[in-house]
Amino acid sequence: MALLPGQWTLANLRTLIRQECDMVNSQFITDAEFNSYIAYSQLELYDLLVQKYGNDYYSALDSNANEYRITTDGVNDHFKLPDGSATYTFPDASTCPPFYKLLGVDLYLNGTNKSSRINVYPFSYAERNKFSAPNLPAWGGRLRLQYRLEGGVASSVTVPAPAYLWLVPLPSNGQTVGVRYVPRLTPVANDTDVADGVSGWEEYIVVDVAIKALAKEESDPSVMMARKMALLKRIEEASENRDVGSPATVADVRDDFGRGGSWGPWSGGPY
Repeated sequence: MALLPGQWTLANLRTLIRQECDMVNSQFITDAEFNSYIAYSQLELYDLLVQKYGNDYYSALDSNANEYRITTDGVNDHFKLPDGSATYTFPDASTCPPFYKLLGVDLYLNGTNKSSRINVYPFSYAERNKFSAPNLPAWGGRLRLQYRLEGGVASSVTVPAPAYLWLVPLPSNGQTVGVRYVPRLTPVANDTDVADGVSGWEEYIVVDVAIKALAKEESDPSVMMARKMALLKRIEEASENRDVGSPATVADVRDDFGRGGSWGPWSGGPY
């Protein structure tokens, strides 16, 4: 398999780390132990990139760039988010990766017509019952939906706790809600598994593991620690915007039925 620039197999990463630590011919740290170090460092890098880049790199989409979608039933207000099982599928029928962090929620006003999407905004826990008073649905269902993330309880030590999307007021039957999210990372585990460093950031994994290895050997890791700080600075500086031609700006150009003001022709006025 041909690898793209910035992509490295687990075996390649382990070799680089052994070279950096001068442990090529040493088994003071075994391959299995290096693999566990690499997995934890890969997760650390992933968290860092998700924090800095979010949906620029890590939005869970299907082959047609569609997000995960929920169809409401008029009965439930809590909807479990994908856990990696075949129960949860994208519109193209492929399995959704497990949920990690939420990027945004959309409400479709007309089937799955993308031009009919509006934003759904979060509500605070203190506002959970603000729609308990009579709240009649407008054409196409309830338009004033808001959401909150809630966690469940893990069924075992190997199965992550489920995450739920809580919608208020109770959505009408047959409404479509799009969920854009960052998937969980599956760390490399086999020698042929590929880690994607995107822009050479796999060096962060190499340096971070080297620090751990040198510390275990009771050698001085200060040079590696300085390199790690330089890499962190590079990622910070590069994360300003992926689209360097048109930097992002904050602009709310349409009231999306969740923040008051003009409610538009669909709702029949505030309620």
